Amino acid sequence: MTQILIVEDNLEYAEEMADYLGELGHGVSITNNAGEMWSALSQGNVGVVVLDLGLPDEDGINVIPRMRQLYPQIGLLVLTGRVNFDSRILGLRLGADHYLTKPIKFPELAAHIEALDRRVGPQEPAPTPSKWTLRLAARQLELAGQAITLTEKECNFLHLLTINTRPVPRQVIVAGIGGDDPDAGRRVDMLVYRLRKKARTGLGQDLPLRSAYGEGYSLSASFNLS
Repeated sequence: MTQILIVEDNLEYAEEMADYLGELGHGVSITNNAGEMWSALSQGNVGVVVLDLGLPDEDGINVIPRMRQLYPQIGLLVLTGRVNFDSRILGLRLGADHYLTKPIKFPELAAHIEALDRRVGPQEPAPTPSKWTLRLAARQLELAGQAITLTEKECNFLHLLTINTRPVPRQVIVAGIGGDDPDAGRRVDMLVYRLRKKARTGLGQDLPLRSAYGEGYSLSASFNLS
């Protein structure tokens, strides 16, 4: 059985869930906010996270890509009251393994957790620090002591790719950089073109940016965030 971390601000509901899962033989711990969740994850013994999106200190949707980057082998199951289609799609594309909505019967929840448990493996060692650094406040991209200044959308685009280990779909990129017009897809292409040119000219090296047909964009090298 796996070690489960329930991240849920409704403590009564979380305790009922934990009691049921504990009776099945799982080890279960509870936290009601994102800050305590990160602390618990740093202990290194969590196999599956059951994540509510309505947390008091951070929107759970923003937790998903960061968790996927830092803990790629942990099973991530979203359990939320956000039932609309767009939220489901966004949650899955950002990295959730399963997206379930409340109310749910605990036997069904347990079945999803057991499915995740079958694929959970040991944590991979942390990657070697990258020579690339994205400075969010200054909107700069640095490499080997040189830096280029980014526009707000360029910075948001690279940040979105940095916190995701999987290709980011174009529609998620459009939402992430603030585009909402019918021509937004073409604007993404132009943004990528300008970024590639800016990196080649200002840093003397090609941007480690990969285009996956039908999937979106991803980075082929890790970026440090500052």
